[in-house]
Amino acid sequence: MPKFISTEALVINKQRRREGDLIITLLTSNFGKINCLAKGVQSIKSRRLGHLEIGTIIKSSLYDKNSFYWLSETESVTAFLKDTSSLSQINLLFYFLEIVNKLLPFDQKQKELYQIVVNGVRSISQNHYSHFIKEEINFLNELGYGLPPEISTSFEKENYKTTQGLIKKFCESIIEKPLYSHKLFH
Repeated sequence: MPKFISTEALVINKQRRREGDLIITLLTSNFGKINCLAKGVQSIKSRRLGHLEIGTIIKSSLYDKNSFYWLSETESVTAFLKDTSSLSQINLLFYFLEIVNKLLPFDQKQKELYQIVVNGVRSISQNHYSHFIKEEINFLNELGYGLPPEISTSFEKENYKTTQGLIKKFCESIIEKPLYSHKLFH
């Protein structure tokens, strides 16, 4: 039986489907990571496309039919991409959300994970690099991967660039593939 659902969500990925349609990957506080179809969102007449930028926190209305979600309405709560965002912030955002998208399974309902990811995105937006790395560490710990001791040691010594490199290598070892987002602006 189809039903309407309203939830706050973070846009973590989007893919073109057919002409005018997008598959949007959302991280929600209530349902975990979900995919939904945004039908006709790329049309000139659509008001939803501006709300669906990666890193944006939205209020969304979803239609659940046969365990598939259709995005019907959106409203921006917080937009990440602003005029003051630097390329390094945007690159870091894409990198972080790629990790989130690759490591989180669908429909894992943990409010703590949602809040950690939102805090990480906010830290990037506010240029708080050390807070961002702390949220990355919290994210990996909450998922249960455990951290190699060198990551914790490097973070405690406030050697953030080394810590970030170690986290990247650790995440790539988990997903068994290189991350692509870090190459976007280099």
